[in-house]
Amino acid sequence: MRPPDAAPSQRHVSELFLTERSRFLLSWDEGPVLGSVQDDGALHIDVPVRAKRALDGRRIELDGDAVLFVEERGLLVTVHLNDTDAVVVESGLDGRSERWHAALPPARHGQWTLTDVVHARDQEGAPCLVLTVEDESGPRSVEFHQIRAGKQTRTHRPAVPGQLVHWDLRRDAAVLRADRGPRDCGLHLERPLSKAAPQPVEARWADGWDGRGLLIETPPGAESRLMVWDLVTCSSVTVTVPAGHVDDARFLRDGSGRVLVVATAEGSDTLYLWHPDNDETTRLPLDGTGRLRIRTAGPSGIGIYQVSTLAGSFWLWLDRDGHLHRTRGDVPRYDGRATLAHVWYGRTPVLRYLPEQPPVAAVVALHGGPESLERDELRWDGLYRELLDAGVAVMGLNYCGSTGYGRLHTQRAWKAWTTAFREDLESCVAAAAEWGVAPAGIALLGGSFGGALALLGCVLRHDLAGAVAGAPLIDIRRHAEQASAADPSYRDWFGARFELAASATPAQRVFDPEHLTATAPGQRVVLVHGSEDEVTQWQHSRRAADEAIRKDLPWTLVTEAGAGHAPADPGQAGHRYRNIHSALRRVLGILPVTRAASASAGR
Repeated sequence: MRPPDAAPSQRHVSELFLTERSRFLLSWDEGPVLGSVQDDGALHIDVPVRAKRALDGRRIELDGDAVLFVEERGLLVTVHLNDTDAVVVESGLDGRSERWHAALPPARHGQWTLTDVVHARDQEGAPCLVLTVEDESGPRSVEFHQIRAGKQTRTHRPAVPGQLVHWDLRRDAAVLRADRGPRDCGLHLERPLSKAAPQPVEARWADGWDGRGLLIETPPGAESRLMVWDLVTCSSVTVTVPAGHVDDARFLRDGSGRVLVVATAEGSDTLYLWHPDNDETTRLPLDGTGRLRIRTAGPSGIGIYQVSTLAGSFWLWLDRDGHLHRTRGDVPRYDGRATLAHVWYGRTPVLRYLPEQPPVAAVVALHGGPESLERDELRWDGLYRELLDAGVAVMGLNYCGSTGYGRLHTQRAWKAWTTAFREDLESCVAAAAEWGVAPAGIALLGGSFGGALALLGCVLRHDLAGAVAGAPLIDIRRHAEQASAADPSYRDWFGARFELAASATPAQRVFDPEHLTATAPGQRVVLVHGSEDEVTQWQHSRRAADEAIRKDLPWTLVTEAGAGHAPADPGQAGHRYRNIHSALRRVLGILPVTRAASASAGR
């Protein structure tokens, strides 16, 4: 076991991770060309030591109503509206800069407000910008203004509401996205030139290039699939991925039509390259496992950020020839000895992290969602590493109700959460017993919906050590009512998965404060919740903690003043990390002592 004085360096991983993942991957020059917004409000560019271009330390002002990085041209574009026109500043990574104006038509009411900007192609195929603007009469006054240096502004008033995600007048195509609560987005293909009726599609927009779009579609009761959508004919072709949940995709900008696909299988992301000529998919060689996020796509290649609990972080680059380049990021490799494996405990899939020596305790980690999944990434900002240091095994549970394991695995939990989760929990308890860890040495750790499951686990097994719930979803009925008030489509979504009737008992509703506070007197429970949480309600945690304390149960609510559902900056990230770490130490009673979390604690 690592000595206690090693803890501070490990805790710093949380701040390293949040800082790094907020950086922009702009390009590749013998390594990643990165940009970060610093305290002066400007974008500062860092380049590798071996870079061919001397750009290190370059600073680009971000003073504008909207800012856009154009991968295709290596430009950072800022747009500012005044009373009569748009002022555009194009700042290249090569140090060159250009400033130009475009006249805008007068607003019908008051003046225009700029809400978005996208890079696009005009009818001649030349690069241009399309501004989304609205006047003082509100969202129904939205217009799209296509602007280009030295050219007349073209205006299009959309036939349907939504956010513009793609514009290419060579194909008479404008694609708008309308978020629809829990369902796939509603996409509409409009024809700005011919004014033909919009064509609707239900899918998530991933990319658009050369007259085609990439759509990730999730049909009801089925796993996600990737489609190539022809923006001229509206026909589509399915991209065959060997296995896994399709997470993201991009076109290679080389005219080949090839597509890079990120798919998740057995808790880790994989890269595939699809070739349209023969409809074949090849798996790209990756060193180890981890979470992959596509960060940029331009003519010279596609940039990706990779992060893993044990391996740390990396920047990847897929060049035009299909070769994958890799360089290490700021998050170091875990320097202890531990193993990671994807295993099945009965019908329960688990990402299992084991320390080198026989575990002295175990943590069952529960992701949010529920329709999400546990991946090998830097979960809880590196907390698993410190648990492994302390000899604690971690079971990242893809409980029944998660995605990525087929429709039956997802739907088997619907309106049967107690039965389904009991099976998952018992499987984990049995696995821990094989390592010599008794139920009293098992803590449940969950965030958001996973926080509610952590509390439910303590209700189902009174012999467990306790639970740590970060921003938990405690009152499903009230949560569903609030979500449905904002978007009515949530009503059916929640109704299919949970018992919501006011006449139902707390046990029937399962995720109800009265039911979830039926923990045992010997179980420690800690809730960690931001006071400004925009997803789950801090007030619900407050009421649940009050109810538990009224029952003389050892519950604690740690309130993070001013924090939201997830940390918004490195300071909040470190704060959340210390609070969760301290809470787990109190529940298990074995982790090294660290500095006390500076949070306001409720009863």
